[in-house]
Amino acid sequence: MIYNKIIKLKKYLFLISILFFVLSLIHLIYLFLYSDSKLNPIKWWTVSEWLIWWFPSLNPLQPLNWNNKYLVNLLYRSLLKYDPVKKKIVSDLASCDIENLKQVECYLNDNIFWSNWEKITVDDVIATYKLLQNTWVNKIISSLLKDSTIEKNNNTIIFKNKKRDINFLNIFLQPILSKNTIDSIWNDEIFWNFPTREQIYSWDFVISNISSDSTLWVTKIFLNRNEFNNNWNISKLIIKLFPNTNSLLQNKETVNIFNDNRNIIWNSIPRLATHKYSLSQYVSLFLNSSKITDLELRNYILNKINRTNLINILWEENFKEVKNPYLTEQSIDWEIKNKNFEKILAKLGYYKKSKIISNYLPSVNKYSDEVKVENKKEPTEINIEDSDLKIDKFQTNSKYIIKPTFVDKYNFITKDDILLQWKAWTDVKEIYINDYKLNNYKAWSQKFYYRLKENYKNIKDWVNSYKIIFNENWKKVLKEEIFFIYSKDKNKLEKYKLDFIKNLYLKEKKEKEKLLEATVKVEIDKNKLEKLSSLDDKFYYNENLEKYSLNLYYISTEKDLEETAIYIKNTLTNIWINVELYPITISNLANILQNKNEYDMILTWVNLWIFNYNIFPYFHSSQVKNWYNFSNYKKTSLDILLEDLKSEIKTKDEIKNIENKILSILKKEQIIKTLYTPKINLLIDKNIKNISVPKILSSKTDRKILYNNIYINEEKIINFQNKWFINFIKFLIKNING
Repeated sequence: MIYNKIIKLKKYLFLISILFFVLSLIHLIYLFLYSDSKLNPIKWWTVSEWLIWWFPSLNPLQPLNWNNKYLVNLLYRSLLKYDPVKKKIVSDLASCDIENLKQVECYLNDNIFWSNWEKITVDDVIATYKLLQNTWVNKIISSLLKDSTIEKNNNTIIFKNKKRDINFLNIFLQPILSKNTIDSIWNDEIFWNFPTREQIYSWDFVISNISSDSTLWVTKIFLNRNEFNNNWNISKLIIKLFPNTNSLLQNKETVNIFNDNRNIIWNSIPRLATHKYSLSQYVSLFLNSSKITDLELRNYILNKINRTNLINILWEENFKEVKNPYLTEQSIDWEIKNKNFEKILAKLGYYKKSKIISNYLPSVNKYSDEVKVENKKEPTEINIEDSDLKIDKFQTNSKYIIKPTFVDKYNFITKDDILLQWKAWTDVKEIYINDYKLNNYKAWSQKFYYRLKENYKNIKDWVNSYKIIFNENWKKVLKEEIFFIYSKDKNKLEKYKLDFIKNLYLKEKKEKEKLLEATVKVEIDKNKLEKLSSLDDKFYYNENLEKYSLNLYYISTEKDLEETAIYIKNTLTNIWINVELYPITISNLANILQNKNEYDMILTWVNLWIFNYNIFPYFHSSQVKNWYNFSNYKKTSLDILLEDLKSEIKTKDEIKNIENKILSILKKEQIIKTLYTPKINLLIDKNIKNISVPKILSSKTDRKILYNNIYINEEKIINFQNKWFINFIKFLIKNING
């Protein structure tokens, strides 16, 4: 009995061993077969992307922005396109030679078709550009094409223009329409109601249907993959348009893809993965150099604004520091050179409350000490060293002379023939030096010159005084008086200098005594004293008791900018500068730039787009009068570099070299503080595979690159080569030996 049980147990164990062996063998065979297999995406899937937007015009002729541009670029191709991975302009419908910006020759590529399977031709391209050139439907493109010619040569189009300007390349990014479409649409359709149904398209998608659901407050645009394009893995894209945030949030659980640039959904749906990217743009603070003229003050203000602290306040995870206008790692921050802020503002005539009161009220002790001087005889000799009498005590910098840079109020020279260059700063009708009218002065130039020369009989041996007088509003106004003490004999000049300083000392002494005598006789104005006492201890005031204050205009379209403006206000208040905030819109900005004396600082976006090295519009002198030179800054050496940078296509090394020179100037002039750029959250369903989005895009529309390779499911494809028995044995030996 026991023996039979043992035999039966052995049979079970044997069967189990065989079963285990078979299963192991099947598993090993499976591993062997799929050891070098490839994962291939399964095609023909549908995904949906959600947008908060009204229904777009989808007119490829009009200037495109935001989601309208994004959708149009899903439907139409252009001659060239910007590749956000390669970070350069590449071929789309055509191959173009863009080395010479004055003449660009484009060859249409082979196998390019409209969605109706008709071939895209040179005639389609020329018809599109002629329409844009001869109408105002797109003022940006028409202005670029204004002085250009477009010629056809077989399968080639030649574009000729008069200026070497890299911005001309923007015309080649313009979506192309078919000639049949252009010939068939009416005038009002071109400018207003562009047809969206039954159109022919040139890019990877075509609109198959448009529907609206009033219960869910959503409009759906169904895009089918173009039949001639077999590169994509998805076959259908549904764009869901929600009119507002609330309607989207009510349906958010079914979202596939959402560009969450305002952090509406953020991380509230675990099913969605966050893919962050930044744009080639940044928020920056510009100082108006014609209002904040003192370089030390500009340096002090910008240095006190700590971008790292600001980003921590805004939320570090969603923002990236920007150290300079080119989005590189080179910093244009400059450590404060003059840390005595009180002296900086004193140069501008602003003082603390305590200083103003002490200047107003006579000091009894000081007065009694000074009165004793009246009983003493005036000294006949003054020892310069003993009395610590130096010319620096009386010296101030010239307010108007810009060349030579060494000119002070009192100057001691041994050589004549000095060319002085002044700057008027404001529109002045006439300028006089003493009684001599400068006939060579031109009001529009705002610069005037005066040469000191013995032959001209306008400088003599001993003291020479020059009064600079402006004719403002038909009234002569003394702006400044400069002294040149001159002698060709150095020893003689030293004696002149000693005598001159003594005279200054005695003159100052007498003026002080007269002031003290007058102060004793005058009763203190109680009303003025009350007004002085009511001043805020934190701030600085001028002789008219006006608070030193700066006005900051900021674009108020985003909450981040408002918070940044408040941060700047609080930061400057902590160093006793009062800041008044003025929120503006993009449309207001153009009007404000017409009068650059209206603001002291501007906080705004700067968009670099695809040519992220072209900061010409923001710093070139030609942009001061009406355009985007927010700092109101002019410098010829900077202009030359900016013009060179955008005049032609350059190598990376050439661009970097010029950029470094430009950044060196901006660092020295302290007119801009670059702050940050947002990190935008692209939310994508985790079931979607093979996601690739560059970390920096030139615009939000570049995210369409996402659709190049994504898919939902995949399959393993076995490679049946070398799958013989002997290879299986080798596979086992290799894995056993490990």
